[in-house]
Amino acid sequence: MKTKCIHNDLIFYLDNELSVEKKIAVEKHLEECADCRGFLAFLKEGIQIIDREKKPEVSPFFYTRLSARLDEKSETQAQSQWVRLAQPAFFSFVLLAGIYGGLKLGSNASSPKINQQVTSSVQMLNDFAAEPIESFLLDGL
Repeated sequence: MKTKCIHNDLIFYLDNELSVEKKIAVEKHLEECADCRGFLAFLKEGIQIIDREKKPEVSPFFYTRLSARLDEKSETQAQSQWVRLAQPAFFSFVLLAGIYGGLKLGSNASSPKINQQVTSSVQMLNDFAAEPIESFLLDGL
């Protein structure tokens, strides 16, 4: 038998899922081929590791710790429901206070005294009127 065919059958050989004649042929080949025996040992070791990992040791206090964590989680969920209700109300209040404050500041800015100061400041910074080419270009827009 070829080594490649044996490698494909070794897993089934370990699980005893081969027919009798294939099993005999694999055993005969394993007696003759050291590489396949080494590969079989490698597969057995891998399967043992997998079996150990499938069945982890359970701590005797696992259930106690798990139930304590679940109880803590339910308490925090009850508290978080109030937070879920209070947060939108708080942010809505802050938004309304901001809008109200902006309207109040805007109404103060429209007073004539402040408008005169702003207009004179803008005229000092606006030197476009002094330069005819720039004013010509701006008028075309």
